[in-house]
Amino acid sequence: MSLTLHGSFFFIKRTASYSIALTIEEMIYMIGTIYALIPALLTIALVIFTRRVVLSLGIGAISAAFILANFNLIQTVETLVSTFSGLIFEKDGLIGFLNDWNLSIIFFLLALGAITAYIVLSGGASAFTKAIIKRVKTREGVQYTSAILGILIFVDDYFNALVVGNVSKPLAQQQKISRARLAYIVDSTSAPICVISPISSWATGVMGSMAVIFASTGATYNTFSAFLMTIPYHFYVIVSVIMVFIVIKYNLNLGLMKKYETDTINGNDSSLTSAEVANAHGGDVESSKGTVWDLIVPILTLIVVTVLTMVYTGYVGAMNNASDFNLFFAILDNINLSTALRFGGAAGLIVSMAMAYRHVISGEVTQNQYVKAFFSGMKSMVGAIIVLLLAWAICELVSALDAGGYLASVITSANINPNFIPVVMFIVASFMAFATGTSWGSFGILLPIAGSVAAAIDMNLMIPVMAAVLSGAIFGDHASPISDTTLLSATGSGCDLGAHFNSQLAYALLSACIASLAYIAFGMTESLMIAYLIIIIGFIATIFYAKSQNKSEAIQE
Repeated sequence: MSLTLHGSFFFIKRTASYSIALTIEEMIYMIGTIYALIPALLTIALVIFTRRVVLSLGIGAISAAFILANFNLIQTVETLVSTFSGLIFEKDGLIGFLNDWNLSIIFFLLALGAITAYIVLSGGASAFTKAIIKRVKTREGVQYTSAILGILIFVDDYFNALVVGNVSKPLAQQQKISRARLAYIVDSTSAPICVISPISSWATGVMGSMAVIFASTGATYNTFSAFLMTIPYHFYVIVSVIMVFIVIKYNLNLGLMKKYETDTINGNDSSLTSAEVANAHGGDVESSKGTVWDLIVPILTLIVVTVLTMVYTGYVGAMNNASDFNLFFAILDNINLSTALRFGGAAGLIVSMAMAYRHVISGEVTQNQYVKAFFSGMKSMVGAIIVLLLAWAICELVSALDAGGYLASVITSANINPNFIPVVMFIVASFMAFATGTSWGSFGILLPIAGSVAAAIDMNLMIPVMAAVLSGAIFGDHASPISDTTLLSATGSGCDLGAHFNSQLAYALLSACIASLAYIAFGMTESLMIAYLIIIIGFIATIFYAKSQNKSEAIQE
């Protein structure tokens, strides 16, 4: 039996070369069935119980390949080699043979690591921290600053997570805020904001899917208007973003977050990555003459060049491709984010190197320290890149097992009470994104199903059900340790991935429970006001719990 990887699809050919445990019919039976969920569930369980992310992802990838290879060891190795090579190489890719998207993300991470090292070396991080602390003098204030930055940078969730996390790290360190708390804030204000912003990398993908669904179901909605109409029904998104501000205001520590916050206040943040711990204890060399411009100029260059390149590539794509959107949305629809990340990362790196070299010329920093910063900065990202490659691999393998197709078949074959369709679609999308690590893949599969179900039962359910799918995909993405946005939020914040996953899960589940009750209330009453009333009650209960928690801790002290 030979197995070849093309993108996310495996083409299986039977040969007599190997003795196999199952027949080809039995193997195919396992694909697209409940067995397809085993690798993802195994990975998640291992992350929770061992807190060893690389080991967990590695075992998950091997188990998925083992199933795909029909439990044949030689074929398992071939499958893994094919999968990992596909993450680096692709036909007609970057310079003809490289995987454009994956390598652009890796390059951006490496560049960001070096940029951060040069900002520290030049004294920009210390100067920026001192300048902000003069204006933002409390732990609350620093957390609000990070949350607002996350909301303002709504163009793309990857870009948001990496930039906001890196800018906020020195502030969090100064005010003894755990990296787990920072990663939670960053993660909860990236994808949730992007999915409801009509000017984001998410918007055109969602609207493109909507346009096809409306055409196939006979719905008469204008695509852009329909996108805006979904916003009030994004209950999880609304709850999770507001929950961030409740957590900050009332210092709500759930689950392991309490441990990480307590450890940080006591001077030992146990949620730091090993690279961050090494930096914290290594006494980084830095210029004593650094200014805030040593941080602002490189970061601003990175942001401006990235955004301008997105606009340029979108405009060129819009001019070369016919589109049903007007020019503005056609540009959004044709953005080449991988190119933008490469140009933005390179520009930010060059400027940060130039800014830092000023301090070499002045004698504040030696030539050796300058060169060392370049490699130590990139080295700090190696752990994150290894985890990211493993996460990508397991997503590819789980996709090949057709776990999403299985979950989709469950929802289409079930005889569901129409009143519960919104909450059911929310839960199924949540579990699909949780198990596969991709919100885009989840809503890509489920939006057409949701549209068809709504068209068959009640066209008035079309908008709420689509919003429920999108919200569910965001929740599943938040709760999954194999999600790339979970990883990038942790990486940007300097937080260990296992610590981020374990500490954020309680908040994501709380927000999801409130959102689920709101979807049930809406399904039964068809009233947004009733749904929002349920959400408000959930917030009040959360605030009451936070106050009682704080009061209990104060008494104990």
